[in-house]
Amino acid sequence: MDKKIMNNILSKSRMKIAASEFEKENIKKTNKNIPKLVAIFVITTTVTGGLVYATGNAIYEKIWKQPEKYEFSYEVTEKDKENAISEEEARKKAEEYLRKIGLEDEISRLGLMKSWRGNDVIWDIGFTKGTMQMDSKGNFQSLNIPSYNYKIPYNYGITREEARKTAKELLLKYNPNNNSDEYELVSLKRNMENDEASYIWYADFYKKYGDLYNQYEKISIGWVPKINGLYSLGIENSKYENNEQKISKEDAIKIATEKDKQIETRYNIASTEAEIGIDKMNTDVVYREKNLEDYEKGTINFEPDENGTYKIKEDAEFYKVDNRVRKVWEVTIYYDYYKYDYPERYVYYVDATTGEIIGGSRWNGAKRQISQLIEDPYNLIEK
Repeated sequence: MDKKIMNNILSKSRMKIAASEFEKENIKKTNKNIPKLVAIFVITTTVTGGLVYATGNAIYEKIWKQPEKYEFSYEVTEKDKENAISEEEARKKAEEYLRKIGLEDEISRLGLMKSWRGNDVIWDIGFTKGTMQMDSKGNFQSLNIPSYNYKIPYNYGITREEARKTAKELLLKYNPNNNSDEYELVSLKRNMENDEASYIWYADFYKKYGDLYNQYEKISIGWVPKINGLYSLGIENSKYENNEQKISKEDAIKIATEKDKQIETRYNIASTEAEIGIDKMNTDVVYREKNLEDYEKGTINFEPDENGTYKIKEDAEFYKVDNRVRKVWEVTIYYDYYKYDYPERYVYYVDATTGEIIGGSRWNGAKRQISQLIEDPYNLIEK
């Protein structure tokens, strides 16, 4: 973090600590104690190198760690198996969930595999009518039942009002946890142009904290109307830490722009904007900084072979970070370069408590993604 910004933060912290102690003691001797208190804080910050912000009596530690390198492989190792729940436990969880949602299907396939999304290990499970997936610890991620398993009624159309009501009823039925009241409907869509012709409806539910949605705590349901047959179910359950906002918008923009100047040297910054959102820590900035051109081509760690398909490079380096969801400043930097009639941009996630850059996105942060989802003309939650 830039020294000027750090000094600004420390200056604010000293003032707040001093004021807090003065009110608490309410005696003249406090004036003598304040310099000591500030001195202790500054020394602690210097020695540990891990404390980045203090206000009142609270001191906040850095959360960003050096990303861990890993070797990408589709092979499930013995260590992966040791870290996962047993096959017996996975089977039991799958059967219990099928019974919970009213299915008597038999488990026909069960095994560990690597997720297409990265190096994560998942349980891949097949049952009579479809498939489901759990993470290696037994947390449900998805379930799919092809529509050919259902006899769709001739008059299968429903109104959007009925769809909203049904979506909330299905959330209660299919949510593996008993916390459906914590979710809010943010998207309701259909697979055809009008209500009556649609034979599959889709609903997305997100957890909400104040004015902010966490798209990493969500349940997505697809169903066949009238008979309410489950078509698809997707669950993500990355808990939001609900960290405090202590970094100002101005400081967040300074932190992001100074980092960006080290990475993007081809174009100038034309403008910036920032808004508070909930985002997950990621390695996007790490890869962008490593090789900007390959990052923009989407070929970081991959190269085309003689058949035109992509393979992993011999010198590929993959990174992973902790699975943490935080309140951040989503700082969007616009450049003086246009592509497809829009200015090129990049979004940095600046932690709202510590001021660290904990991730980023080439297009939009979660706040704007959710706004676009809600405002989508095909979203029927309020239309």
